[in-house]
Amino acid sequence: MSTPTKLEWHVERIAWRDMIPYEHNPRKMSVKTKQKLRESYEKFGDVEIPVLDFDNMIIAGHQRHSVKIATGFGDELADVRKPNRKLTEQEYKEYNIISNALKGDFVGEMLAEHFAEVVELEDYGIQLDAIAKIHEKEATVDAKPELPIVQKMSEKYTAFVIVCTNEIDENFLAERFGIDRMQCYKSSNVGVSHVLDAKKVIELWK
Repeated sequence: MSTPTKLEWHVERIAWRDMIPYEHNPRKMSVKTKQKLRESYEKFGDVEIPVLDFDNMIIAGHQRHSVKIATGFGDELADVRKPNRKLTEQEYKEYNIISNALKGDFVGEMLAEHFAEVVELEDYGIQLDAIAKIHEKEATVDAKPELPIVQKMSEKYTAFVIVCTNEIDENFLAERFGIDRMQCYKSSNVGVSHVLDAKKVIELWK
């Protein structure tokens, strides 16, 4: 029987002690954070379920597993997500990183307005001042062009604007002047160029 190639996932129930931690898992938790996780289990139970490889190697859920084992619940059964075949090394490592890294960013305003009065955010390592500074820095970075400005369109040059009110005129000019798709001078976006060098226009007009 051939090994299936397409990954399909299903839910099984196995004991926490039968799950195998990955020795190179790239995330760890502080003692304080583990305590918060224990408190979460006591209050809400097993809400999120671990993700395992075909051989029960943990892909996502290492911290939950360590808390369960440390608190004496290793024999307790848990729902887990498992694939229909063993992941390749590349698939395993790629998903391990994805599950640990792609968490999204906190929005400081939302946290302050809707969560700060209910949850002690700093107990979970969430500092509103630090988030605000990060967002300010990102805004400054985003304001800069992705690529250096080239001398095509600026206050130092004169621009003549030709307005096309229909596609026929637009297509005629595009063909006449050899307008092609070009990379934007401010970013890596590619689209139809609407800025032409005067020398090129004069030469094509002859």
